[in-house]
Amino acid sequence: MKTNYRWHILGLLTACLWGSTFVASKVLLNAGLTPAEIMCLRFIIAWVLMLPFCNQHIRTNMRDELLFVVLGMSGGSLYFLAENTAVKISSATSTVALLVCTTPIVTALLNRIVYRSEHLSSRFLIGSFVALIGVSLVVMNGVFVLDDDPMVIILSVGASVMWGIYSLVIRQMEGRYSSAVITRKVFFWGVITMLPICLYDYMQGESSLTITKITEPTVLITLVFLAIIASLICFLVWNIVIRRIGIVTAGNYLYFNPVTSLFVAYIVLDERITSLAILGCILTIAGVFLCNRKNK
Repeated sequence: MKTNYRWHILGLLTACLWGSTFVASKVLLNAGLTPAEIMCLRFIIAWVLMLPFCNQHIRTNMRDELLFVVLGMSGGSLYFLAENTAVKISSATSTVALLVCTTPIVTALLNRIVYRSEHLSSRFLIGSFVALIGVSLVVMNGVFVLDDDPMVIILSVGASVMWGIYSLVIRQMEGRYSSAVITRKVFFWGVITMLPICLYDYMQGESSLTITKITEPTVLITLVFLAIIASLICFLVWNIVIRRIGIVTAGNYLYFNPVTSLFVAYIVLDERITSLAILGCILTIAGVFLCNRKNK
């Protein structure tokens, strides 16, 4: 197997694993944890587990450290805050899921604006359109309900823009720091910039976090999955994949997020799958294939 294919497969697997985090987060939300607490706990655990393997002193200048802060916010605190707030105030969460799934297109457009040398081919545009139609069918899952609240739309698109910024800054940093160092910094600054939200939730009486709650088997297992698999391993692998195949090509695999979420929700939450959703999965696969197919 060619090395290039290996990174494509890892990018696809990472995107699929991230798709399952929607269901895992829902389990924790139902247990009484706030979105800010979920994000902080998973990043804190991941950061601590990284220390034995990436414990060297990292020398950075002021500019690079500020870029690490941007990474922690765009890939962590601001992204999760925008997405979860949109879900919280929306009357139709499918709207949020659909708009967040525009992340690959937003990333490609930002990349085109910043790095003008990269051209968006007609094949990419057609593939993106097909994939978006597929994602729409998957997200709706036979129920065509959309929310026209401007704030929901702004927050959802904002989450997509945040991840696009994360990808662009990663591209800036990858030549100077290892993927492990970048991932560790993302976790650290993600937690630091989310702590004020956790404090606010506590002061407003919205937090019910206790040691007893964390040690409940379902909560503990879900947190371990989010921290070790979805955060530590997935962020590290994703940062390496971006380095190997580029942010646009890697970003296209994020279209598979709702596909995985659909099947995991069916298994874990007993949610139904319609024939339209299955058709959406097929279209999503076809669209991503068109986006990432290269001419010889």
